[in-house]
Amino acid sequence: MANTVHQQLDLFGLPIAEKTTQKKKPIPKPAKPQKTEQPAQVVYASEQIIVKVKKEEGKRGRKSFKEIDATADLIEVPDEQTLSQKLYYSISEVAGWFKVNTSLLRYWENEFDILQPRKTRKGDRLFRVEDIKNLKLIYFLLRQRKFSIEGAKAYLKSNKQKIDTETKLVNTLTGLKEFLLALKASINN
Repeated sequence: MANTVHQQLDLFGLPIAEKTTQKKKPIPKPAKPQKTEQPAQVVYASEQIIVKVKKEEGKRGRKSFKEIDATADLIEVPDEQTLSQKLYYSISEVAGWFKVNTSLLRYWENEFDILQPRKTRKGDRLFRVEDIKNLKLIYFLLRQRKFSIEGAKAYLKSNKQKIDTETKLVNTLTGLKEFLLALKASINN
């Protein structure tokens, strides 16, 4: 027992090999990802004018009033024929069309009596075609006409017919504008 050799074991009980004289190769550090500027999307181009839309990186937090105003005309609600193909639409679908958060739609539901989506047992909101029409009215008053919530409530109670005709007129003019821009683009190409 005088000459017992103790051998060092690794974590799994296997003997550790003698140190070798080989040098370890340095591990290369991963390259830092470089921010690449996204190219601007050309919306309209003619001989004298080029209109580009630069895609912004996701800004956190609330949008400014200027940013809200810039996107007020850009809602993408389908026409009535397309809407009538389904009975109910989820809150996320509807929020996507209006380019707002789902929380804003829930808030408008609490504030405006005309907006009453169905709720499932689980509590999910399902919007019918008439709810989407009412949302269009509310959106038109709050975002395009710049009414306060209290002002929009009072206006809806007193001028329901007038607001319907105004919204139809705005929708018609928006459709005409899109048609004319598409026509102008096709003529220039």
